[in-house]
Amino acid sequence: MAHHDDFRDDSGLLSLVLGLVVVVGMAALPATIGWVQVVSG
Repeated sequence: MAHHDDFRDDSGLLSLVLGLVVVVGMAALPATIGWVQVVSG
């Protein structure tokens, strides 16, 4: 039961981290595409 409670707490943190990763990933995607074009060009 204690492990389940810990998992619930981690789940909330995981959701926050996952959301942050998605936002950062979407923000970095255009820059990554541009960087790849510059390197390949």
